[in-house]
Order: sequence, then structure tokens, then C-alpha cells
Amino acid sequence: MMNAIAVPVLEAKVDDWKAWVLECTGPRREEFERFNERMGLTLHRAWLMQTRQGPLVIVVFDGPGADSFLQKMATSQEPFDRWFRERISEYHAIDFSRPDILSPAELFLDWQAPRYAFAEISA
Repeated sequence: MMNAIAVPVLEAKVDDWKAWVLECTGPRREEFERFNERMGLTLHRAWLMQTRQGPLVIVVFDGPGADSFLQKMATSQEPFDRWFRERISEYHAIDFSRPDILSPAELFLDWQAPRYAFAEISA
């Protein structure tokens, strides 16, 4: 089941957060992909949003491991997972090694446009 969390980013760490995301999707992409596989995720997205209260990151994750993702990330001892957890703890000033700190948002509205399958017609 798809889950989402919203966490503030320290104002002074926004550029570091952006560089870290680029590192995860660039030079460390294979490690990041294996991380998501270990966590049982098939989708992992993050948005950076500026609010009146400061920068906020909205993270959406989905897949068979989505419901246990935060718990697994908090306790994993894999080197990349520890590095990943330490970075998000630094940028968000939240101890992500404590799985009780955050829980996914509760879904209240879920609408999606209908999807239609069209058969190819040969002339």
C-alpha cells in the first residue's frame, strides 16, 4: 500500500539535501536501487516544497514493503542503509533510527482517473 510522510528540512541543509538526492540518483544509484529492493519498495518519490514554516519534504513510497519501510530503514545495518539514514537524520533533524518517531500519513482521499485499455486495430 502506498504511504507518504512529510518532514521539515533544516533551512541551512536544503542545498545539502538536494546534493544528497542527486548523489542517490547519480553516482550511488545502484546502491539506492538495491536499498529500495531490500526495503520492498517499487516506488520512492520525494518533493521539496517551500512553506511559510520553512522547507518541507514530502516522500511517497509504495510496494510490498511500504508498510514496514520506516521500521526496516530504522534498524537496517547495511552500510548504504546506515549512510542513507544518517543523511536524512542530519537534514531533517529527526532521529530516523527510532522507528517510533514517524509514522506514515493516514490516507483520507484517493481518487484516480479511470484507465482504459485500447486494442490495436489493424487496417
